[in-house]
Amino acid sequence: MADYPIPMADSAALLGVLWTQKGEPERALAMVEATYGDFTQAIADKPSAGAILAKSNLEHSLSQITLRMGRTQDALDYQKASLDTREASLGPYHPDTVAAYYNYAQTLRRAGQMQEAEAIARAAVERASAHVDPSHPSYARAFEMLGIVLANSGRPIEATEFLSNALELKRRYEGADTLIFGYGIHNLATILLQRRQFEEVRPLFSEAEEIMSRYQGPSSAFPVLALAYNGQASLALGEPAEARRLLDDAFSRLGKDTKDVEALSRIVPDLVRSLRLVDLPDKALGHAVAYEQRVLASDTTDAFEIAFSRLLRVSATPSRDDRMLAEAAHAVLGAIRRSTVSDQAAGLQVRHLAAIDLVLETAARHQDPSLMLAAMSLVSGSDIARAASRGTEKLSSDHPELATMLSFRRQMSDRFEKADRAMLLALARGGNAADLQVELDEASSEYEAAERSLHERFPAWAGMGLQTTPSISALRASLKEGEAVFAVAPVYYGSYALVVTPDSAHAVQLTTSRRQLVDLANSLGSSVRVGALDEGASHALGHALFPQGVRDQLANTKKLHIHASGPLGSLPFSLVKGWGEDDDAAWLTDRFVLSYMSALAPREGKSADKVTSDALNLVAFAAPQIANFTIATAEQAGSASLQISDFFTRTSVDRLAVSTLPPLPGTAEEVRAIATSVPWKNKQLFIGAEANEAAMRREETSRADILVLATHGLVAGEIEGIAEPALILSTGADASDDGVLTASEIARLDIPADWVILSSCDSAAGMGGGLPAFSGLAQAFWQAGADDLLVTHWKVRDDIAAFVSSRTVLNYLGGMTKADALHHAIRQLRTESGIEGAASPFAWAPFVLIER
Repeated sequence: MADYPIPMADSAALLGVLWTQKGEPERALAMVEATYGDFTQAIADKPSAGAILAKSNLEHSLSQITLRMGRTQDALDYQKASLDTREASLGPYHPDTVAAYYNYAQTLRRAGQMQEAEAIARAAVERASAHVDPSHPSYARAFEMLGIVLANSGRPIEATEFLSNALELKRRYEGADTLIFGYGIHNLATILLQRRQFEEVRPLFSEAEEIMSRYQGPSSAFPVLALAYNGQASLALGEPAEARRLLDDAFSRLGKDTKDVEALSRIVPDLVRSLRLVDLPDKALGHAVAYEQRVLASDTTDAFEIAFSRLLRVSATPSRDDRMLAEAAHAVLGAIRRSTVSDQAAGLQVRHLAAIDLVLETAARHQDPSLMLAAMSLVSGSDIARAASRGTEKLSSDHPELATMLSFRRQMSDRFEKADRAMLLALARGGNAADLQVELDEASSEYEAAERSLHERFPAWAGMGLQTTPSISALRASLKEGEAVFAVAPVYYGSYALVVTPDSAHAVQLTTSRRQLVDLANSLGSSVRVGALDEGASHALGHALFPQGVRDQLANTKKLHIHASGPLGSLPFSLVKGWGEDDDAAWLTDRFVLSYMSALAPREGKSADKVTSDALNLVAFAAPQIANFTIATAEQAGSASLQISDFFTRTSVDRLAVSTLPPLPGTAEEVRAIATSVPWKNKQLFIGAEANEAAMRREETSRADILVLATHGLVAGEIEGIAEPALILSTGADASDDGVLTASEIARLDIPADWVILSSCDSAAGMGGGLPAFSGLAQAFWQAGADDLLVTHWKVRDDIAAFVSSRTVLNYLGGMTKADALHHAIRQLRTESGIEGAASPFAWAPFVLIER
């Protein structure tokens, strides 16, 4: 150290990270801490630029090591010290200082402090774009880190744009055959994996693994992870043999004596599942037992890994105890729920989906509908909470008290997680758990108290978060005679259905895999959207969703409430055929009155499904002046030309992109037709320039029984600067009326409408990133006080939209329930309207009723 302090320090910093990646963080910490102490003393009197940079590298290494060990605050402190060291020595705009900024953002992200992480990541981008040459690695890396942070903040579509463009910068300036390019591919593929785009990630991970194996060695961390993630994607795509090959390769590269439990957690659970699927149960059990032992011996595992390892081992055991299996499954769901509540913007990770899939399989094999309901509710509830996460962020930023209470809840959640982990370890190791049980009970009580306080003080926030798990008995009790709930969940490898009637509940594992079910749904949905119909996909999907056992359970059902998660949430089930041998040519809508549930829960607090007067108030918005966005864009841009950095630094709405949306003049006639077809008590039409955000806040709108919004709907991230689902209106005189009505803005309005009709947009289209259809906009309108929604899965002709909307309201005024009113309106469109093309499923299938 005395002779070569800087090389010694840099070597120690690098070696510490490498040891940590190999699963030896304790060894790494002891070595790097000792080097750090000696080095700071050695350079105290002569802090050269090189010495200061070496000190910063040691602090960065200590941050990475302590983060792996679960010492989050230590990791944050070390990374902040690394940043401060560089900024004080090199200045705020040096490329190495920019690197320290995005490294700090990464640490904040991993600590769950997403708002702070985004702020620091944006600071890195701003400094890089203004002061760093695009050819420097820190330039692209700053943009890449912002993309990673956005992906973990519930904005994967935006994140993909940033990562794709950052990757292009790396290719341009670094070359495609470089380690930094391999990292970029790996990061992009990881985000796409989070978005559940399993097909797209496989070539990316394969390329990343090849590049990084060449430069780092095949047994280093990133090539192993690339293999593991490719194995996960293969399993999700219904290829267990290929998944086994990839995961076996990854496992062998780690080595049988590895202590890297974090890497094992990305490999072994899916390896065990794939071995069972290719009929190698003994090997599956061997891996499951060994993995649980490694997890229990580690000091860095979390409660989820402990619970999941137990479920893997118990489910792989031939003579398994049903009670023990159910306990293990519920423990897994509890651990996932707690992590999701703490960071709902991030959503469910792929490892969570794998665990939930195994829970669903367990529920189906053991006929446990309560367990299946809990698992399905966790999937859909997490996705809905994720869609609303942007609104919760804005709400907390506007209410310092809420931010303080959320911070306290996170502390209580961390305490609960720590106590739960300690209890699980003690029980698994056969130790004395009496004192630990006391701590767990106290931690649980404190956490629940924090939750209650939040719900009582900020009910609007509570409504946006993950809801409590419903019960089968409550769901059954909410159904009337002749009604049933049909929930389907293609989660990871398998596909599962839950059938609930007033008298029974059944958990079913469908014989069709997730991949097969999703392919059928995509084929059917895409074909009808272009005016054709894939009859084969329609029949095959019907037979897959409704096998004989399910048909028997629904034999006496007339009204079917559907809950579909994942890609199936963007498909109107009315398109499905294949209901039994004798009725194979009939549509599902001819067999049932259909409606859709956004959440698997009883409709508690919902208003009665009947008209309370013989006339209703109508408020409608149509034909917004989209051209106004072009004018605003020109004023905003001035004469300055766009630079490459403008793509990355822009945080406001990309008004030029909004201005390219097609105008909707026909929607004006649509709402006028609705206004003249029904005997309204009062009616107010906001058309053209009047269809703005200010009108949404007017008293007439708050008194509407029926609110019609005939305009464009956008999914989160579809246009830069719009990070949540939104509707497009006209711009207003006030600067805050920017013409983009976001979900979080809708949630703050007063709209106690009986019905909200979203017309002329893909308002039931998926939200992207694996989120379910309608999860953002519907949730926002319910927060604003609205009841049910009538939406379309794709754009339909104005005359057809006007006919269905007006006939539905007339049927409702005539005494029908909302579901019956829409059902009969669609039948009237098909058989009585005389409208050209009305008999085509392209015309009548997109209309769906979404129940609160």
